[in-house]
Amino acid sequence: SSGINAEWPLRPGARPQAGGPGNPFQQYGQYMNDPVVANMAMQYGSSLAHTGKEYVEQNLDKYIPVSRVKFYFAVTTDYVIHKLRLLLFPFLNREWGAHNAPGGEPTRHLNSPDLYIPVMAFATYIVAIAIALGNQGKFTPEMLGITATTAFVWLMIEIGVVQFAMYLISVSTDIKIFDLAAFCGYKYVHMIICVISAMVFGSLGYYASFLYTSAAIVYFLMCTLRYIILPESSEDRIARGSKRRNNLLLLIAFIQPVITLWLTYHVTYGPSTTDSTVSQKSSL
Repeated sequence: SSGINAEWPLRPGARPQAGGPGNPFQQYGQYMNDPVVANMAMQYGSSLAHTGKEYVEQNLDKYIPVSRVKFYFAVTTDYVIHKLRLLLFPFLNREWGAHNAPGGEPTRHLNSPDLYIPVMAFATYIVAIAIALGNQGKFTPEMLGITATTAFVWLMIEIGVVQFAMYLISVSTDIKIFDLAAFCGYKYVHMIICVISAMVFGSLGYYASFLYTSAAIVYFLMCTLRYIILPESSEDRIARGSKRRNNLLLLIAFIQPVITLWLTYHVTYGPSTTDSTVSQKSSL
């Protein structure tokens, strides 16, 4: 009939046309091939991405002070060396005190807290535990994750306990959450010493190093935090002698050896009985 297209049916091998004048995909391709339209789309996309980046940075800084976190990792080689010496031999230091800028921001002084050493010590502690367990024939790949998770959870519990204690006794101090994380994280340096001593000198070396490092971390925290928790101003003399503040200081200081012992004492056990029996039978 006259209503049937003359080209129907299609010849063998022929393809139907993509569309007629009303095909939206063809029109979209024509618009995108236009240099003016493509340039406008690129500019709009770039402007949208820039606006989104600014929005994320502004709102992220409200909840996570990125600039302040960067400060805790802005350390030098000399600072790390002297800070490690201070942590291991705090009894030789004669200068203690908080060194802050006039605006209240901490400055990079030897007594100011940092997060670089705690983070590096945390990672080194996990490796040291893995080596110690490997020497005892107890290492499995899962132990890396278990050790890291356990240490991190105990660190969070420790910070939470201190924060909850500050809330209960209604003590407001200048110590920030990152400062508290840094001071609580310094014990990983001493935990590494305990693990290495256990591997080299056995149980006797472990307990000897534990006693010394416990005294060192307690002395270090007592001398450092007393200028933060116990104010020095004349109008706060009553607060300086407050029993609650002294108890808070003692809690932060003496909880470190307890967690150190809990996270490191298992490296002194030596090979398991089953492994020893198997090795003896194989030698026979």
